[in-house]
Amino acid sequence: MEMFLSLVYTQQCIHNSQIITSMSFDIDDGDREHYYRQYGKPDKRWPALRRSRLIFWASIAAGTLLLLFLLSRFHAREVSVDWHSYAYSLYATDAHSLCNAILVFDSLKRLGSRAERVLLYPKQWDTYVASNTDRTSQLLTIARDQYDVNLLPIGLLGQDGATPPGEGLSSESNWDASITKLRAFDLTPWKRVLHLDADITLLKNLDHLFLLPSAPVAMPRAYWADVPAPDPNQSQPWPLTSLLLLLEPSRAEFSVLLDTLREWRTNPNVTSHGDGKKYDMDLLNYHFGSSALVLPQRPYALLTAEFRNTDHTAYLGPSGKWDAQAVLDEAALVHFSDWPLPKPWTQWSSDALAEMQPKCEGQPLESSCAERKIWKGLYEDFRMKRRDICKILSNPAPVWTKWKADHGAS
Repeated sequence: MEMFLSLVYTQQCIHNSQIITSMSFDIDDGDREHYYRQYGKPDKRWPALRRSRLIFWASIAAGTLLLLFLLSRFHAREVSVDWHSYAYSLYATDAHSLCNAILVFDSLKRLGSRAERVLLYPKQWDTYVASNTDRTSQLLTIARDQYDVNLLPIGLLGQDGATPPGEGLSSESNWDASITKLRAFDLTPWKRVLHLDADITLLKNLDHLFLLPSAPVAMPRAYWADVPAPDPNQSQPWPLTSLLLLLEPSRAEFSVLLDTLREWRTNPNVTSHGDGKKYDMDLLNYHFGSSALVLPQRPYALLTAEFRNTDHTAYLGPSGKWDAQAVLDEAALVHFSDWPLPKPWTQWSSDALAEMQPKCEGQPLESSCAERKIWKGLYEDFRMKRRDICKILSNPAPVWTKWKADHGAS
């Protein structure tokens, strides 16, 4: 309406101006004054007014056309993506990790992920629910029926080859089984696979990572790790972390990784950790450390331990400013890592909590300490989801002093 009135007003001004111009040599000043009183004086500003309004509406039209063009390009790209050729993968080695994987699948569904979902699980399990206490079978059927997960039975991998799964809720598999993650390289029906650790809280949709430039592997930096001693012949960056592993499946790569594992197993001089073993992260860094596409730890690899730290330079960079809530809001996922504190499916004792929770120095009230509220909230949210989705309660809290001694932290 405003535009229509503007046009009418402009035409009236043009009409008045034309009349006055045509009459300027035929009427005297008295007649001109009489005309002005009857029709009004012509607005000499109309050319500038007209130009400004034309520029305004032309800008609106151009912006609208540009937006429609960009949306059409985006829609065309979305339509052209075959999401069935991409998949998220997780693996389960015991009932606890199976539940954790389902929590990730639940987040993927809630966040609107379009890629397929794959669960690698021990071939000793099945989907026949023999009784009300058969939790693994119950959880497998939940994954398949409620979250459209492709169930793929596999043999678990460990340091010494095949390794058995944990049995029931009272038995957890050991760290050796983390080698099973390498089986994601064998998922050749999919063009690209995004493998996630199950001990995470997923906060954002990660579908966009599938559309990154082609690379055999993409992983974030393990910003919390110690940087290796400098080698004068080559740079020594932080190692990569396999908690998020974007890969292009290849049976040839899988075979090479297994060959390396066998070679390390027979070589007593090859060690990495205090137990003298190497794990999936070591293998992946050995093969891809200098060639992987590196993802930023912000937002793809935030640890819960970051909320307990006092120095955040490694995560934020030297110029970053710490804001606990802003960091959480930015994060795509949070990985539960507060060694030697147990993982979130095990309860804490009061002395463990007192020792390990964020200190909140200089803040008299816990309610004003964002770090502690966020840190506790992440653990409590994880436990509530396990209870509500998997119908599994957390393990009882261990004796803290014994737990630390058993895990080399006394």
